[in-house]
Amino acid sequence: MKDEYLLARIQRVLAEHGSELGIDVARRDEEFVLTGDVESEVRCREVEQLLAEHVPEARVRNEIRVTRVTEPSDAEELSPRVPVNGGDGR
Repeated sequence: MKDEYLLARIQRVLAEHGSELGIDVARRDEEFVLTGDVESEVRCREVEQLLAEHVPEARVRNEIRVTRVTEPSDAEELSPRVPVNGGDGR
């Protein structure tokens, strides 16, 4: 029962402090494992620190991945829209 209580607290802390919605928490052996994606290494560490402050009794393993978001190097070219049925609206 204590594990379920800690899991609920971890999930609540993440939700209340505006963490990324894509972070999941699962119980694995003696640890709570964080998975998902964030946009920076800084944000990854912030999530880890947040849990250390608010749920210090939980053993947490951080498996969150950092996904780099970059602007495209080239402009995307779009083709003109081709009307369906010859363009007469039928």
